This record gives sequence, structure tokens and C-alpha cells, in this order.
Amino acid sequence: MGRSTKDEKKREQERRIFEMFASHITLPAGEIVYDDRPDVLIDGPRKIGVEITDLYLADGDDPTSEQVQRRCREAVLERAQRLYLSTGGRPIEFHFAFAIERPIQSVEPLAVAIAQLASRLQHEHSGQIPDYLFDHIPELDWVYWNGKEYPDARWKITQSYSTPLLALPRVAKAIAEKTKSAAKYRPCDCYWLLIVVDFWNPAQDQDTSWPEGASVHSGAFERIWIYRTHWEPIQVPAYR
Repeated sequence: MGRSTKDEKKREQERRIFEMFASHITLPAGEIVYDDRPDVLIDGPRKIGVEITDLYLADGDDPTSEQVQRRCREAVLERAQRLYLSTGGRPIEFHFAFAIERPIQSVEPLAVAIAQLASRLQHEHSGQIPDYLFDHIPELDWVYWNGKEYPDARWKITQSYSTPLLALPRVAKAIAEKTKSAAKYRPCDCYWLLIVVDFWNPAQDQDTSWPEGASVHSGAFERIWIYRTHWEPIQVPAYR
């Protein structure tokens, strides 16, 4: 049975990430084979299995996580624009930044509030909106609108982020979870774990500098790497 399209997409992402990672270090000799459980094999004098996992700042089922909040922001603006246009609003572009420290709890009431705000602003001067005009919407941090009309005008998210420190407990959790899965890996002489932080994804991006004096249990892995895309990988200090 062939792999699904989703599986092929994931495999291609893993290939791309591993090739980027490998460009920064000298790998042991061996043929590189992309597979499953583990994701990569270095088939040489020692057969090394490399498992790849993403490091997020919070679990994807956490309602305050960036993964969930990003979807909520998109849903809010899509719904708000529809409400605004249904009341005869002009086809103009709005840009919104949401307050990260005040996560969205419910889409509909926030969409209604933003639609009403836009209706009040559409005949005002374009530009950045003073904060006091949306003080009643705590989920918003910044609002801008362009007074020019466009037939396909879309409201957009303009978000800014700070780069947090490395989420060390989540590194330890990732190692523990992948260690549990290691019993199902193809037999190898040893295993490596490649923990990936996507520089472009605010749900993942974090400073990957390792805290001085800190270490984690290595679990099933001989080596553990953290790779923030486009940066030098670091090898995690780990004990057995």
C-alpha cells in the first residue's frame, strides 16, 4: 500500500530539515536513508537511527498556545469581516495585532466587537487607530486601516513576537516521549534525537542557548541535538 499524500509531505519536510541540519555538522560515514521509525538511517559501519521531532512552546491542545491562538485569530477576522460587509461596510483593508498575553476565549463575541469597531472607523481618517478607540476590546493590541477601497480587500493579522528562552522542561518531555516510542524503531547500533525549532514559526521559535550547568536524561538516545533552523545545532548535555 502506498503512502498518503500527507505522509509524503511530512517525509519531504523531514528530508529538508535533515539536509539543513547535516550541512552544519560532519555526519558519520554511511548512506542516508529516509524512512520511518526512525525517520533517518545513517547506514554505515555503525547503523545510526535518527528520530526527528518538533519542539513547541506549548502543547497543541493548550487553548493559549500559539498553534490554537493563530487559528482563533484567523477565524475571528474572517467572521468579523463577513459581519462588517453584511451591514454595508466599505471594502477596505484593516490590519490587527492581537495581545498575546490576553488569548482569545470565544470567536463570535470578539468578531462582533471588531466588526462594530470597523463600522465606526470606516469613515474616519485612515492610519493607525488610537488605543482608546478599542480599549473595550482587550484582545486587540494594535489596529490600522487603509482608506483605499479594494474589490478583494481582506483583513489581515499583523503580529509581533519576542523570542523566549529555551523551554527546557519541554525538551525533557520530548526526549521522554520519543524514548517510549524507541521500542518500535528499526534495530540500529544507536539512536540520535534531532529536536527541531522552526525559526519562522512563532509557536516554536525560542532561544536555543543551553542553560549553563543544566542537563537532561538521554533516554534511548546516544546523542541529542537541538536545531533552530538556519542556526548552528547544539548537542544537548545528557546523562544516562
